[in-house]
Amino acid sequence: MAANASSSEVECTCPVCCDIFKDPVLLLCGHSFCKSCLGDWWRKSTQQTCPVCKEIFPMGEPPRNLALRNLSDALRQERSQKADSASEELCSLHSEKLKLFCQDDQQLVCLICRDSQKHKKHNCVPVNEAAEAQRTQLKVQLMTLKSKLESFNRVKLNCEKMESHIELQAEQTEKTIKEEFQRLFWFLRAQEVFRIDAVRKEATLKTEAMKIRIVNLTAQISLVTHKIKTIENEMRAEDDSFMLNIKSIMERSQCNLPEPEPPSGALIDEAKHLGNLLFTVWLP
Repeated sequence: MAANASSSEVECTCPVCCDIFKDPVLLLCGHSFCKSCLGDWWRKSTQQTCPVCKEIFPMGEPPRNLALRNLSDALRQERSQKADSASEELCSLHSEKLKLFCQDDQQLVCLICRDSQKHKKHNCVPVNEAAEAQRTQLKVQLMTLKSKLESFNRVKLNCEKMESHIELQAEQTEKTIKEEFQRLFWFLRAQEVFRIDAVRKEATLKTEAMKIRIVNLTAQISLVTHKIKTIENEMRAEDDSFMLNIKSIMERSQCNLPEPEPPSGALIDEAKHLGNLLFTVWLP
């Protein structure tokens, strides 16, 4: 599929195999998948969940999406016709079609190049075979990227829950402090104000720290998501165009981002604020 794929081609792409739908089926959540892709997904998982939104569907056989199947079949036929009629890249040295891929030099070559002194002892394979092998390798890389994306989303969700919990902790701790200080004499009011201020300051600091963490995770998620979409788009290109750019594609498929670590020590230290709070001072 061309790199500048139309919106119809994008809509007809299965989220699991990243190719045009084959016999698509429709789940109740509105997401569609190739029937075989969904079957493989359900066989590997313990529950019948949607591969995209993870919603559970206790159904035996999801209905076929006939409208999407017709559109996908038309797009697949159109892509095949374009591939047959498209002009192939020509060798800059011999003006011959680049029908082979040199695995030693990682570049497209023509039949004359293959027999030249430079490539004579090299391992040259047809472009379509090399493209298929590279796509298979990229699918593995994409699985790693998607797994890392899930990790980032999972940690981000945890951080968002902690952010809300921090605010709730601050409210509950403040309430407890006020209730306890109401039992004391007036000269303890200064201590009440001091402790409430400490809770609010800690809540502010830790909430801000968590917000920064969430912003960073959001940026990393956006980066990985963009990388996945870009690679998936490039994988749909014609074989010769795809293989011309395979070096840069493979380099960009690597993810050097470290695994996200769950936040530690992020919650308010309630014991610090409530410890030794319940005491009474008796004057003679």
